[in-house]
Amino acid sequence: MAKITVLAGDFPQCDGEYNLGTMTLKTTLKPRLGKSFLVSEFKDLTVENTDSNKNIKSAIGFGIAGAMLLGPVGAIAGYLLAGQNTEVTFLATLKGGQTLLAATDSDTYQDISARVRKKYHSS
Repeated sequence: MAKITVLAGDFPQCDGEYNLGTMTLKTTLKPRLGKSFLVSEFKDLTVENTDSNKNIKSAIGFGIAGAMLLGPVGAIAGYLLAGQNTEVTFLATLKGGQTLLAATDSDTYQDISARVRKKYHSS
């Protein structure tokens, strides 16, 4: 399951999960219950922002390993080898007119986007 963070819109700010075309938003008052809907209910989907940053945990791990093997040069090389995380902020409009501004990783957004495009091509 992938993590989604609701930032604004017609849904309260909260964390959510995405799995195989279903998005579940967890409210703070009732985290076990939540609002679930299929991404096929999206009428419109647009990217609002993308932000790339280093994965800090892997950067530290690779940096320490590099330092142990090759000293300061290895620490720098280890840091540079760390992976990048790309966060995508998107705006989705549901068929009922509700809007959802949320953020997730790029792989999850690609899956959501592909399912929305597939829905339009099969209609």
